[in-house]
Order: sequence, then structure tokens, then C-alpha cells
Amino acid sequence: MKHTMFPRVRRWRRGYHCRQVEAFLSSVEVSLGGHLPPMAASDIRRAGFELVRHGYAVADVDHHLDALEERVLTLQTAASGRRGRPDPASDEQFLRDELSGPHMRRFPRAGMLRRGYDVDDVDDFIDRVTSVLAGTDEMTVDEARAAGFCPKRGGYDEESVDETLDRVVEWLLVKRRAATDVAHRAARTDVETAGPSA
Repeated sequence: MKHTMFPRVRRWRRGYHCRQVEAFLSSVEVSLGGHLPPMAASDIRRAGFELVRHGYAVADVDHHLDALEERVLTLQTAASGRRGRPDPASDEQFLRDELSGPHMRRFPRAGMLRRGYDVDDVDDFIDRVTSVLAGTDEMTVDEARAAGFCPKRGGYDEESVDETLDRVVEWLLVKRRAATDVAHRAARTDVETAGPSA
């Protein structure tokens, strides 16, 4: 079977396992078609695949998954109905409240015998997020998606941190989409105000 959904790396390089990528994307499309329970944007964000020789190019698959994640988030918003429209300001306040804890106590701990995320790494990232929320720093969706933390025994519980990271990414996506919508409306208004060209 030929795998041609994405470009493939050279035979001696490693890329994503082709069958795993295709099976996952097929399940997403089936879900979007209403034949399976709806898949959340966070499910797409957390998808992982084995790295094998002559697999699919990582950057191409990741780019497709990023676009698919935003598409699913848009559908989630639409499915919530007229009264369920996203409220970036409310989301911001929720994140501020959630991330307002003191250093080293922002998330539950994994326990001394289990690996979690390095506390300093996570706290540094959260400090950056709080600066973005305060309007004194900026962060792109890609930066939030790429956030990584070293494993460490007794660190922050991974699931708790990952759930917050999902909310940060989704807030940034909604914020970016809202800014794009405002820009499109402004451009349309300018064209209508200018009227037909002579």
C-alpha cells in the first residue's frame, strides 16, 4: 500500500508512522461526519505517533493537525448554539484565577515516586502566560502548542498541567479568530464606505 497523504522523509530519516497518521485522521473525519462521538480539539492537540524510517514528514503532518484542531474548535463553538458563543474576556478571567497561585503550588504534585513536569519549567511558562493575560507580553498559538517541560519525580501532575495548557491554547485560538473577524469586518466596512470606484 502506498502512503501518499503527506510528503515522506528519506529512507534513512525518521518521520511519523504512516498508518498511524492515516488511521487517526480517518477517525477524525468520521467523527466530524457525525458517525462517531465528536472529537475535542484537545484530542487532536495531544495526538502522537511513532517515529519510523521513511515516515511522513513531521512538519507537514503537524501543520495539518494544527489547522484541523482550529477547525474542530470552530465546530465545537458553533455546536454550542447562539447562547454558547465564546467569551474571550470571561476565559481570560478564568485563566487569571486558575493561574494566580504562588510558585511551586500552582498544580497538584505527582508524588515522589512518580514522574511529573519540572516545577520550575512549568512556573516559568505560567509566568509568561500571566504576563500575556496582563497585556505586558505576547504569545502565539504555536508557542503555546510547543511548550515542553522536563520530567521530574515529584513534579507537577502532568494531566493537570496538560488540561491548563489546552485551555491556554484554545483561548489563544479564540482570541486570534476574534481579531481576524474584527479585521475582516473593518475591511468590509471600508470597502462599503468607499463605494464603487469611478
